[in-house]
Amino acid sequence: MQALPWTLVWHWSALSPAQKHRHRSVPRSSVTEIAAAKQQLRAEMRQKRQAMFPMEKKLLESRACKRFLESAEYRRCGQLFCFVSLPQEPDTLPILQQALKDGKTVAVPRCLPERRMAFHLLSPERPMEEQLKSGTYGVPEPSPAMPEVIPGPGLFPLCLVPGLAFDHKGGRLGYGAGYYDRFLAAYPFVRKIGFALSPFVVLQVPAEPTDLRLDGLATEYPLEVWNGSE
Repeated sequence: MQALPWTLVWHWSALSPAQKHRHRSVPRSSVTEIAAAKQQLRAEMRQKRQAMFPMEKKLLESRACKRFLESAEYRRCGQLFCFVSLPQEPDTLPILQQALKDGKTVAVPRCLPERRMAFHLLSPERPMEEQLKSGTYGVPEPSPAMPEVIPGPGLFPLCLVPGLAFDHKGGRLGYGAGYYDRFLAAYPFVRKIGFALSPFVVLQVPAEPTDLRLDGLATEYPLEVWNGSE
């Protein structure tokens, strides 16, 4: 078997025989071309983020939060695993605050060595700023002392996933470190919903055979779900 790029090795053992066969059938040149296409799209999306007017972003993210909180997927979930947004990302604070008010188990990520991460429980009894401190890459993270939350199959866990670009077929372009891919590969029963503004939804995200596919996409439009029904 030809050597794999290091970014793909981490979850080779977790792949099904069919996925392994698909990867073996992809020529090395194709893998290189896909990686180059990803880098180009990342650069384009970062430029688009910088060019977006603050008022436009605020309007769209407010609508996106409202749409998600009105969705059946949100109402159904007992556990919400949600990223803490950076200024250039869609604001997730309203979602975190409302989910705590609604009595859901709300967990946010903390980066670990070897590009892995754990999710820790937020408390509705303490201000958010007391529970989160600047961590890896400047992202607000929970304290390691806060209880870790493990997805439970019977609790209808849902994970809101960040990214630079998404498409309508479950494709996602992340930041390239693979944190969410590693975490979600370990819990295939978790509903994986991308959270984005519509200007960052493209016709097709370049994808390798081993890339994780999402179950749905939340934007300022009604929530799209491809694996199940909304």
